[in-house]
Amino acid sequence: MNTSLNVASHLVRMAAEHPTQVAVYAPRGRVRRDGPTEHRAITFRELNADSDAIAHGLASAGVARGTRTALMVPPSPDFFALTFALFKVGAVPVLIDPGMGVRNLGKCLAEAGPEAFIGVAKAHAARRVLGWAKGTVRATVNVSRWRFFCDTSLARVRKAGRGSGPYPVPDSQATEPAAVLFTSGSTGVAKGVVYVHGIFDAQVKLLKATYGIAPGEIDLCTFPLFALFGPALGMTCVIPDMDASRPARLDPHKAAAQIKQFGVTSLFGSPAVIRRLGELTVPSRRVSGPKSENSAAPDSGPETRRLETLKRVISAGAPASAASLERFVRLLPDGVEVFTPYGATEALPVANIGSREILGETRHLTDQGKGVCVGRPVPGVEVRVIRISDQPVAEWDDSLLVPQGEVGEFVVRGPVVTQLYYNRPDATKLAKIRDPKTGEVLHRMGDVGYFDAQGRLWFCGRKSHRVVTPHGTLFTDMVEPIFNTVPGVRRTALVGVTRRGITYPVLWVELDRSSEPGSTLFDAVGGPSGPALDGLMSSIGQRSAAARRVVTYLLHPEFPMDVRHNSKIFREKLAVQADKLFGPNWSPGEQA
Repeated sequence: MNTSLNVASHLVRMAAEHPTQVAVYAPRGRVRRDGPTEHRAITFRELNADSDAIAHGLASAGVARGTRTALMVPPSPDFFALTFALFKVGAVPVLIDPGMGVRNLGKCLAEAGPEAFIGVAKAHAARRVLGWAKGTVRATVNVSRWRFFCDTSLARVRKAGRGSGPYPVPDSQATEPAAVLFTSGSTGVAKGVVYVHGIFDAQVKLLKATYGIAPGEIDLCTFPLFALFGPALGMTCVIPDMDASRPARLDPHKAAAQIKQFGVTSLFGSPAVIRRLGELTVPSRRVSGPKSENSAAPDSGPETRRLETLKRVISAGAPASAASLERFVRLLPDGVEVFTPYGATEALPVANIGSREILGETRHLTDQGKGVCVGRPVPGVEVRVIRISDQPVAEWDDSLLVPQGEVGEFVVRGPVVTQLYYNRPDATKLAKIRDPKTGEVLHRMGDVGYFDAQGRLWFCGRKSHRVVTPHGTLFTDMVEPIFNTVPGVRRTALVGVTRRGITYPVLWVELDRSSEPGSTLFDAVGGPSGPALDGLMSSIGQRSAAARRVVTYLLHPEFPMDVRHNSKIFREKLAVQADKLFGPNWSPGEQA
């Protein structure tokens, strides 16, 4: 019996137990919006055999157990086959979000120091021109029929390994490195998170238990990293026709067509995907661009496309707004919920909540400035709340804890918690706490919030985004939701601007420009800032003591967002913009 914790062992098992079940459906060309599209179908037996051949070929090309391997391939059958081939070899895939830009990609690759580089021709062209990982890469594979200035091509790798039979899955232990997954960098510098095989195994078990995922289900894979869990969970993966690095540009009609064609039962997507699909409740002439988070959702009519086969929807990456959840659930069969697990690359999943509880209760508290409820910790994961500090905490002690109901930083322990960042000892020191009694490593989430009396976690924002004023500390997700209730406001962002040693709270406002002319808040205020905007927003701010401390309001055409989920606001950039806009001599008076 193979006791290996290697993720590839799940693929081998599925190929043996369900050889003819389709593992991956990949569209041949562009997906039609109004009917079925021809797709290529790869069974678990075929995917397993293909990954075996590639594993043999990679081994002969010098990729061995422990070889850090940059993998820059978009979602495709090759992406699945290559990833599982690397796991079978025992190599360590290095996965970086391509949407973060060439400069940041270069920094991540320099930090990871990959010894092998597998990618499409575009990635190799950038590698050669920009010198990515020039000092460490010793084996290159172009995912094409041709070498393209690489050591070899994927076609040659396949040919070299074909006929060699099954590749023996290594007996990977719990603490053996499995992959380096880079954070999106949306809340700071992108960092490589070291995943070990034990964490992947724990995540597979936890996802099964938490969401009741069973073999034979069909998943629309709108997020590539989660798609890797599909074969491990026994699910069929349908590859959508979308730019995975730009989920906010998803064509909802194409996604709906694939859901209908294949009877998709499960969907994992960022809040941006949920938002876009929710636009199917709007008449088709209006489903062209992003809508306001707070626009009223019309009743389902003849033009609404219901997603009748879905049994489960999971939205992660950032909290999904109640307004977008309300629109989206109109498309689902009765009783089907949208689950919004809380977590991060460093620890996932941590907590879970469903749309029924959000829409029925917690959204109203969020609108009052109580924070965003992210649910209760999942079984096996422990969450504690400690005093807010920007300093390292070397060892755990119960004296760090704050009382129930007080805002502090979330700290997590459990089988899905990662131990360190790759080549970043200072970041590891800041984010990890060792328990001297058990030897466990706890992760500081960098998020602040509190436990309510029912044992639910309430997210109040990122620790680094808090605005510390002489009159108290403001947390983004206890202020912004109050203003987001204003009709015509798409979203807001709280930032701090410091003058003469005092930090003042400033609120950026992004308006909904998708409505009919004359019906938006922008038409009412008529400009980027000024008394009209201040007056409108200040009246709303009177609803809470924290919101009343905002000293001024600024209009922004479109907030900078994170590249991975298109759902997290780059408040750091907005703070710099506000600082420059006001100039060095700006003073808001004594309103803060």
